Amino acid sequence: MQNLLIIEDNLIYSHFLVNSICKELNNIRLYSIVDTGKKALEILKKEKIDIIILDLKLPDISGNNLSQYYASIIVLTNEIDLLNQVINKKSVFTYSSKIDNINSFIDKVRELSKEKQDISLKNSIKEKISSELEYLGFDFSYIGTRYLYDCIYECYLSDTLYNINFSKHIYPILAKKYNKSQVLIKANIFQAIGQMYRTIDKDKLSTYFGYSLLDKPTTKEIIFTILQKIS
Repeated sequence: MQNLLIIEDNLIYSHFLVNSICKELNNIRLYSIVDTGKKALEILKKEKIDIIILDLKLPDISGNNLSQYYASIIVLTNEIDLLNQVINKKSVFTYSSKIDNINSFIDKVRELSKEKQDISLKNSIKEKISSELEYLGFDFSYIGTRYLYDCIYECYLSDTLYNINFSKHIYPILAKKYNKSQVLIKANIFQAIGQMYRTIDKDKLSTYFGYSLLDKPTTKEIIFTILQKIS
């Protein structure tokens, strides 16, 4: 469930929004409705809030001042001048006029909710990849380990994982990201695997991969094994 905070001094309007959102989106729950910026700040400093619906015109402080505290915000206003103050801020996810079409507004909340879910899932996968590499004894001070981590993550994102061509689909992405040649990237990964293989207990390695290794595992073996374990 995602926590929703509504910062709006018109309580009738706030309840209208809550009823509309909760009727359409069952993965969102209301954390609180507050009518001042001060009350909102007290919550934001202590609690995990996923989505904020923010009125820019509050009785105590400008909602514009609150927009810097949180990335996932839907701004509500009918005043173009106020909207222009925050529209270019990276902290503001989206915005809506107050309110021309409730269905359009719900679509914005749904879009934001999905984006939050996608980010949460990606962060979880990244943490799992790091954990598996650390378990195997990969040293993250090696650039090759970072390249391997990125390879695993890009493979996870791929729609054609088991038909993937590393030289065609994965290494070019890393080469562009790091402005390095594919040859250098592959060599650095090979070095990182070699460092891991020299230091890890071989019984632990065999148990991890499910068979006895006569030599260090290949990049592909490592990637596919880790992806199987975190799936």
